[in-house]
Amino acid sequence: MISDTATASLEAIHIENIRKALEGKEAAIQNASYETGLLGLSLFYCYYAGYTGDESYFSRAEDYLTKGLEVLDLPNFKRIYMSDSLDSHLAHIGRFLEFSKKNKFLDLDIYDYLLGLDDTLSGLMKSKISIGDFDLNSGALAAGYYYLSRLDSNPAVAAHLSALVEGIREQALTDEAGDYYWPSPSLFKRVYLGISHGSALIISFLSNVYERNIATNECRDILNKALRFLLKQQRTQVRGLFPLQLGDAVEPKQFAQCYGDIGVGYALYRAASVLHDEALAGTAMMVLEDCLLRKKEDKLTLDASIIYGASGVAAIFEKLHRLSGDQRFMDAAIYWYKQIATYAVHENEFAGYSTRLVNAGELWDISFGWGITGIGISLMRYVKKELPPIDSLMMIA
Repeated sequence: MISDTATASLEAIHIENIRKALEGKEAAIQNASYETGLLGLSLFYCYYAGYTGDESYFSRAEDYLTKGLEVLDLPNFKRIYMSDSLDSHLAHIGRFLEFSKKNKFLDLDIYDYLLGLDDTLSGLMKSKISIGDFDLNSGALAAGYYYLSRLDSNPAVAAHLSALVEGIREQALTDEAGDYYWPSPSLFKRVYLGISHGSALIISFLSNVYERNIATNECRDILNKALRFLLKQQRTQVRGLFPLQLGDAVEPKQFAQCYGDIGVGYALYRAASVLHDEALAGTAMMVLEDCLLRKKEDKLTLDASIIYGASGVAAIFEKLHRLSGDQRFMDAAIYWYKQIATYAVHENEFAGYSTRLVNAGELWDISFGWGITGIGISLMRYVKKELPPIDSLMMIA
């Protein structure tokens, strides 16, 4: 994934601009998550150490991890955004620690800490199952994706995943044909279809669980019913094959990790792969081939970030290439990585980048998910292919 010399030099300039812009900004992200908080900065310096070959930056990464854990205040936890939760922040800590261990970023003794986190998140997960909240951030899937990250280290967490699968089945609503969908309690009980809050998220998650040979019969049954419901919503709208939520306007939709057809296409592809469903694979490829036609000029990829922007789209196409071997996905990934720097057109203190969220505040321009921390990591990965993928920390984990 190395670009040509001229582009690599441009990306390198942007990486350094971002590193400088992050100096002195930690006060704006005083929480423990990697998505919006200090663990995102820790992750940035882990990658920067690998990018530069200067291992002294790992010490800085460890400092930000320590600071992040110190600001975690369980009794007085406050949400950062509407669908945020304590579950999500704790899950981010655990996923970050497992990711750091796997990639040999930080040498930490985390065994006992994560055992405690396994138990804590189990209780939180059960409470979210009881209210039918299966959001990745506010709901039970925060713990679910944490437990997926833990399976290799602690196979006993498979029991928690089995319980979650059963909860997903029990809380599903059914349409007139008996197929499954799930409203989002933290988002006004809307029925989303994408990989951030809705059907595609649950399909992608269950595909992972099924692939790990956990609750396979239950997963297959739920997947088939959820897939049928999702596919019924397909439209013929150009640049908007699926609505973001039930009942929304027939018009072009955002094209990003968080919202849009690429997340749906990814989930369909994953389900087709694990279920060995050739017909579904054909449908998934039709959706993804449409996604291959999308360009920045469509003005539906609204910034450079991981959540809403070019960085996230590039990472999804890159993972699809890794899963499929289809060179078209790598070509699309490279295209979107090259677009990242073109979003840096603003006169501001964030290296020229700006979140699509209007007047949202510093946190959103700085953070891993929405801001320059994640953008910088994405650029480093574009320039230096040896750096590990970040998709296991994304919605496409």
